[in-house]
Amino acid sequence: MPKEIIYDSAGMYDAVVGWSPDQYVQVGIQTHSGRTLAETLGAGDNPAQFTGLWGTFDRDGLNRLIKMLRHAREAAYGKDE
Repeated sequence: MPKEIIYDSAGMYDAVVGWSPDQYVQVGIQTHSGRTLAETLGAGDNPAQFTGLWGTFDRDGLNRLIKMLRHAREAAYGKDE
């Protein structure tokens, strides 16, 4: 499965996009330290070993996500020239 990572410039979580051609697209958030989410969040003695959380999206969902990200980018940084 191809995968791309967008590294967080200020915090401790990275965005990850993975896909399987003609099947699905997954978008996730994972720790870039390699520590599990439970360790990062300070969970108890026997934390789960997940390093990220993932959602699987269809084409319509991805189009909405892309539109929202563009809107957020323009609101935060202005329109691209």
